[in-house]
Amino acid sequence: MLEVQYIDLDEIIEADNNPKDHDLGVIYQSINRFGFTNPIMLNEATGKLLAGHGRLQALKLIKDANDPVPDRIVEEDGRWMVPVIKGINIDNPAEAQAYLLADNRLTELGGWKNIDLIESLNEIMEKTGDLDGTGYDLEDIDTILRDLERDSFGDAAEESTETAETLDETEVSIAVGRYKFKVPAEDFYEWEEMVKSSSGAQDVVGISLWIKESLGLN
Repeated sequence: MLEVQYIDLDEIIEADNNPKDHDLGVIYQSINRFGFTNPIMLNEATGKLLAGHGRLQALKLIKDANDPVPDRIVEEDGRWMVPVIKGINIDNPAEAQAYLLADNRLTELGGWKNIDLIESLNEIMEKTGDLDGTGYDLEDIDTILRDLERDSFGDAAEESTETAETLDETEVSIAVGRYKFKVPAEDFYEWEEMVKSSSGAQDVVGISLWIKESLGLN
């Protein structure tokens, strides 16, 4: 059965081989902002870490810097007691190493819904004024926006080229989900200018967010 026990920070032993590199600065910021929210995990068979090496190393940096004790870390006579998940026993060293790799790798897979991500980051900035500890900064937001614009305008440019060649720029092809149709170019650009005026958006990402909000999808 799994249980959480508090163990002295200095007594926790890392795995013999952890090939995952960590951005300790970001983890440091995250723990300082949110506290220690995710217990680390020990393998009872070896007494060594299965998961949580970055968090453990960041905690040591915080302690060495004489920063305040993070929330959910218990201080006892100068010792920092760390919440640790116990009850996992993997005897086979190769299986233990496989789990260590999986714990790190699985979080990397899947990607992001970039428009939803931008909305979340913008909301955090508006309401807190701070992205510290999230793993993102303003430069990351700019990069995501540029990627969205490049992808969207790249698709639009390709479609516009085809339209111009076949329709002599009198019509614009539009795709909404599974529905594709053509409208007079003049009507489309008039609608686009109306959206820009109403929403204050001047790029494809801003217009997409405005349409999503108008449809009640945010």
